[in-house]
Amino acid sequence: MLRRIQICARSPAAARIQHNSTAIGSSSLVAALSPPSRTQMSTGARAAQVRAALEDDLTWRRDEIRNLRNLSTSGSGKSGDACRRRALLLLLYAHLEGFIRFALVQYATTINDCRIAVSDAKQTLSAATLSERFKRHRSSDVGDPFDPSGNRARQVERDAALITDILALQGTPVSLPINLVTSADSNLTPTVLRRNLVSLGLEDSEFIKYSHRLEGLLSLRNRIAHGENANLPSDPNYWNFETKIFDLCEEVMRTIYESVRDEKYRA
Repeated sequence: MLRRIQICARSPAAARIQHNSTAIGSSSLVAALSPPSRTQMSTGARAAQVRAALEDDLTWRRDEIRNLRNLSTSGSGKSGDACRRRALLLLLYAHLEGFIRFALVQYATTINDCRIAVSDAKQTLSAATLSERFKRHRSSDVGDPFDPSGNRARQVERDAALITDILALQGTPVSLPINLVTSADSNLTPTVLRRNLVSLGLEDSEFIKYSHRLEGLLSLRNRIAHGENANLPSDPNYWNFETKIFDLCEEVMRTIYESVRDEKYRA
């Protein structure tokens, strides 16, 4: 009875204190249960998340290609087979370009989220951070028809301004221009692929062996897309083509995963 009277006699202030404590406890619990942001993750967790995202993306692309390839062609004849292969080649290139861009965006975003200081990052990543500044430096004309004798002096001043910008960035985090370092330009050629890999500090030597297949697929895709009567590969040759293209995708995925896992983006 005494305990009941004490509880009932509890002051409003005490009730407010208990309510606030409960609310604070609930907030702490919610924070504890919330998944960490990418910047708060351990290196291993960050690498696993990137790998899972790349595997999921590549899986649905494989499935779509396989479903189209496995469509029944009974009674379609040679013209039906040719039509199917044309569609497959167009879709295969689309998924290659789509996956490569998705993978590079994942990697570039991960690096930006890590907020690595420019001075601690690979030099190619630091250069990519300054890519727009470099572009202006290369393309700007210092010539002045009214003061031609001052052209070299102005170039020296511009060079000095560039050095000032570089030194000022040393303590700032890497901020990759994602659309620039992942762009396929008009077409994903071997040159564009290797340029993007190097811009992101990734090793490109393993991808040289895929250059011939990539160029071949791109040539067929362009001829089909432009309405030409392209000489299409036979089914066995197409299957070999498809295998090599997905091997390229797997190589990109493995390279990015290992780079995140081993923090190869650091100097």
